[in-house]
Amino acid sequence: MGRLNRKRLLTCSLVITLLLPAAYTALVKAELDPTPLLQQALRFRVTVHTNKKTGHITAASHCRHASGGCDKRLLEFAHYLKEAGEAHNIDPWLLAAMAFRESGLNPFAIGGVGELGILQLNPKNARSRGVRFVRDQWYRKRCQREPGACQREVVDRAAQLLATSIEQCGGNVEQALGMYNTGRCGGNEDYARRVLSEVEKLKGAVGLPIDQLAAAQASADDAAGIDPAVAEAVADDRTAVVRIRALSP
Repeated sequence: MGRLNRKRLLTCSLVITLLLPAAYTALVKAELDPTPLLQQALRFRVTVHTNKKTGHITAASHCRHASGGCDKRLLEFAHYLKEAGEAHNIDPWLLAAMAFRESGLNPFAIGGVGELGILQLNPKNARSRGVRFVRDQWYRKRCQREPGACQREVVDRAAQLLATSIEQCGGNVEQALGMYNTGRCGGNEDYARRVLSEVEKLKGAVGLPIDQLAAAQASADDAAGIDPAVAEAVADDRTAVVRIRALSP
């Protein structure tokens, strides 16, 4: 081996030696704190258009016009998801998937029977009425000026409700998702299936390991044009109302 080649090999070895610890550290940090990856995944899912020439991405209107910008809002959401997941022993990726399927991540979405927030808490549910965002209309208006849109309490209560559902459904997450959506274990199996498929979409968007069977189902949903988070935005001077279609059982 010539002197020049040996020098190049030595240089490459040194670079690899220096980079590997940094890459390993980044991986460990990502595992310990999912917040950055959650934000990236949420950003991917609210993107409605990507310019192929410039790479510029356009987010959904409700995120583009968020106080502080879309990235700031999604970072806040990612923090809330992580905190609530830790507090109630719920996978934050599952909560993120539920939020996207429930509201398209629009904190001011209004469901068919008045559900509110990114996790669509039902104001008729006694366990949701204690959440100020749900019970106080004037507070919700002020929340439009907040980067996180006052969603911390919404996410925390939703995680609490899901944790209770999992316990009542014997630890079966899929049945618990049905209970979150309908009030009974195993209710609306289609909703549960789509949420679990969404988990794989979110993880796949940032290169995390995914369940291949669930990923295949997610791809099938995409191919069929199925997306229960498709929403029709109706704006007035005071609030953005989103009527969510195909979410009701």
